[in-house]
Amino acid sequence: MKIGLGYVPETHKMNDVIDTKISFKPFVNYLEARLKTEKTSKAKLYELVLEAFYRDPASTGHVKVEEIAQHAKLLELIYTILSPFTADEKEYLWALSAPASKYLFYGTDAYVSLVESENSAEVESKFISDEREEIKKRFMKFVYKMILDKYYNLDSIRGERIIYSHLEAGTGLTSYYEVKPDIRFVEINYKEPLPSLNCDKPAMYVQHGQMTEYLEEVLPLSNFYLEGFTVITLEDITEDYALEIIKKSLIAHADDEDQLFEQVRYGLKLLGGCKDTEFGMLPFLSLNNKLVFDDVECSRSAMINAARKSKTNMDAVYDSAREYMRNPEMRIFPFIGEEEKKRDPHVYALTEIGVRSYAVLPVFYNQTLVGVLEVYSRIEDVHYEQLLARVNNAIPLIAQLLQNSIDKFDAKITNIIRDKFTALQPVVQWKFNEVALDYYRDIHAGNNDAVIGTASFHNVYPLYGMIDIRNSTIERNHALAKDVDNLLDLLHIEEKNICKLLNDDSAEQVQNEFVKWHAAISLFLNSGDAGLLNLFLQTEAIPYLRALLNSNPEANGPVNRLKDILEKDGAEISENRDRLEEAMQKINGALNKLFADERKALMEIYPCYFETFRTDGVEYDLYAGQSISPADEFLPYHLEAFRLWQLRSMIRATGIAKNVLKKRDWQLSTTQLIYVNPHPINISFRNDERHFDVDGGYNIRYQIIKKRVDKVHIRDTGERLTQPGKIAIVYYNDADAGLYLQYIKTLQQEQLLDDEIENVELEDLQGVFGLKAIRVMVL
Repeated sequence: MKIGLGYVPETHKMNDVIDTKISFKPFVNYLEARLKTEKTSKAKLYELVLEAFYRDPASTGHVKVEEIAQHAKLLELIYTILSPFTADEKEYLWALSAPASKYLFYGTDAYVSLVESENSAEVESKFISDEREEIKKRFMKFVYKMILDKYYNLDSIRGERIIYSHLEAGTGLTSYYEVKPDIRFVEINYKEPLPSLNCDKPAMYVQHGQMTEYLEEVLPLSNFYLEGFTVITLEDITEDYALEIIKKSLIAHADDEDQLFEQVRYGLKLLGGCKDTEFGMLPFLSLNNKLVFDDVECSRSAMINAARKSKTNMDAVYDSAREYMRNPEMRIFPFIGEEEKKRDPHVYALTEIGVRSYAVLPVFYNQTLVGVLEVYSRIEDVHYEQLLARVNNAIPLIAQLLQNSIDKFDAKITNIIRDKFTALQPVVQWKFNEVALDYYRDIHAGNNDAVIGTASFHNVYPLYGMIDIRNSTIERNHALAKDVDNLLDLLHIEEKNICKLLNDDSAEQVQNEFVKWHAAISLFLNSGDAGLLNLFLQTEAIPYLRALLNSNPEANGPVNRLKDILEKDGAEISENRDRLEEAMQKINGALNKLFADERKALMEIYPCYFETFRTDGVEYDLYAGQSISPADEFLPYHLEAFRLWQLRSMIRATGIAKNVLKKRDWQLSTTQLIYVNPHPINISFRNDERHFDVDGGYNIRYQIIKKRVDKVHIRDTGERLTQPGKIAIVYYNDADAGLYLQYIKTLQQEQLLDDEIENVELEDLQGVFGLKAIRVMVL
């Protein structure tokens, strides 16, 4: 043991925000309280320790830093009482510091060697900053938390983690340790009478887990002092930290694949604990049900890189991969030599990139083989079985990474198809043919700077309609909330079933783990993010249950039952989201079928361009005019027919959306909106975005209104214009309104629309003024 260690690290003072004194008094008070209730043989030990402290006057006062060495026997007794009896001080990371300070005055050899090492440092993360002002702020938070907890029963300030990194000389890898301060022997006292706080309004003092300036004003730290000492232990969190690195990389570096794989490999090396090994990943990509190796998504595979560098016959690599997919298993090549050269030339090719030993592990995502994790080294006889066992907890995250690679590859192929081969509607094909012909002629005339022209149509009438599922985001949050409630109920039931079969210690560990789960799951409920909930279950809950099966086979029944439900996303925990998605798909499927069937009727009115868009519901754009079909004269009655069709189709859509759902389905409603543009517009095909868009600054107003009008409110009421069961017709010109009122009258006579008609003015939108609307109920 070492005494009088000083500042660790030297840049930190004892503290400069509150009066702090080292004292044994809180420890003595603690032992006296324990002695009154202790019934075991520990009571005799407590008596002997207290007698030693009573003989030393320092036990009731404050101890000066320069005199701490005079109390070596008392310090040794504190270590004896507070440390496990079997702890070896050469390995046990334990120390004493001034109250809530980094000023150490006593510690084990192991602790001192670690934190004084030049290879150790605080980890810079979102938790930690080495800036002096940040350290001061963190300490103030810590002290204010003690004050509010003790004197005002306000537990609102978040604690922060302190993590040390240490470069291990033996492995050449970094280990990570979390500081665990024990402040049971720290007392915070006040010098002047305390002011009263309004505890009904905690936001006055703490906001978002941080103290406010007002709190510092009403409770200045100069009115308080600390006495006692802090017990500090360090916990090796290398495995958890490595998993956290991988998990965060999947989110933070999703768009930077080089950085993503670099971080994932670093995390795997920390878990493996062997500096001489490297990791590769090979996703099994598929095109037309055939295995393919993409130059980008497969570039992190040692096997693929070696095969290409050595110009190995790729057919042999494909054959080997297909054989492996039929029989996926861990395979280890402790030494790559002549035998592999004859039997597995693609494995021998690894020697071209310096690899002397190699192992491969199959990776499954939702019970489907998605790729392999490679481990390889430039030395022989690596203990791959033990190494792969250590990285096993990261496999669910690697599975997600490989699945992401597969999804990205599929998306790239789909985007290329959309970019190069999107089918054009026949009604406008003629225009694109003309543009393509002009481009072809330019190229063959020797114009190397030829640019493809634009397919444009002038003076077309736009008809825009939208059927939207009402409050879809709220409904999703509602469904998630119900499923989370079911999940919490399931965890509560199975926790009891599991604990009945375990001994007291194991049951307590399970109960503590389930408490953490409840807290984490409740956070996901507040965020409304089902993806984060699923990631938590896959990377935290399910691996824990698998480990529990191995360590406590007596609880196999309830553990297996719970694990199977979580792995398969069973109906017990996803019923409501499934019902909601099924209901939304029913509505969207029925609406898409309606408009697909209506396309023929539209073309019979007049050749037009008609395109639907999938949202939480269906939107559509219809463009009609002489320039779309030059051979056919476009007359006013064509426009009237389109507008009447628009109303009739909205009525049919309202009824279909309502009737497609059965009683057992998640009940949803739709809103219907039509926007009547007051004049024709020009449109052109955007070659970069592969769709039609308005052309010219004057016409852009149409697009702006389309994007904003669905959320518009009736002026001076706060009421949304769009309402379930009603059709809203938004317009500018009263002349257009008069025409639509005539159409509505016709449909009222057919008993399709209610007799009551609402005429309303709408609130101004950004850059849009003077909108009005007609609203009518569908019968």
